[in-house]
Amino acid sequence: MAGAGMLYLGLGMALMMPGLVAPVAGIDLSRLYGHLNAKRNAEACHPYEPFKCPGDGACISIQYLCDGAPDCPDGYDEDSKLCTAAKRPPVEETASFLQSLLASHGPNYLEKLFGSKARDALGPLGGVEKVAITLSESQTIEDFGAALHLMRADLEHLRSVFLAVENGDLGMLKSLGIKDSELGDVKFFLEKLVNTGFLD
Repeated sequence: MAGAGMLYLGLGMALMMPGLVAPVAGIDLSRLYGHLNAKRNAEACHPYEPFKCPGDGACISIQYLCDGAPDCPDGYDEDSKLCTAAKRPPVEETASFLQSLLASHGPNYLEKLFGSKARDALGPLGGVEKVAITLSESQTIEDFGAALHLMRADLEHLRSVFLAVENGDLGMLKSLGIKDSELGDVKFFLEKLVNTGFLD
């Protein structure tokens, strides 16, 4: 039909309209109602329910995470590691911070914080990513030490660094070789952990 266009109604239906020159974008109803099925399949969750329960894929609102009432069928939204991590700096931020210290000071620098197992860019502890995840998920410094199998002396040294920061003693950080230009960032990072109960 010359000069006729199609009016798309969605769901694969179209209506021929005389005089309509160009196709008109249709309403895709599957997108409108697709969120109903997203809760139970591999699709991403919608912004208003961005957290996906790992067991059945149900999507829940962030406000229901760590609220004391399980919303995921397996209760994962109330998992203690998840709830601790929700209060801490993101793992990516922590990993980036640790990596920047290694880049500035060399692969054995973090030995000054975490002890002899932190040589070779944290390799013996599982690497930067594992240490970042463990910092995020460990409720306390004791949990952190246990998860990474730190020696008691190394754990006590790390505790003394955190206590110095908590008490405003930047001299401890300077004695570890942290540059003046890095002091503020290091102090800020360590304070974030202290303020979320890491020393409790």
